[in-house]
Amino acid sequence: MGKGLIGIVVIFMGIFQIYTARKSYDSIKTNVKNQQPYMFYGIYFSLIIGIVFLVVGAFLIK
Repeated sequence: MGKGLIGIVVIFMGIFQIYTARKSYDSIKTNVKNQQPYMFYGIYFSLIIGIVFLVVGAFLIK
């Protein structure tokens, strides 16, 4: 029971991470005139972490 609950929490963290990365990406694309590559590296890394959270959460539920 505890493992499944932790899995659900990790999945929600992954969804939130992906949502925030997507929102940041859109904000940078529209509002920043001089876009630096390191900004996008951080956003892509954030997306990867979100996907990892989703996968780990799915394995914890299973």
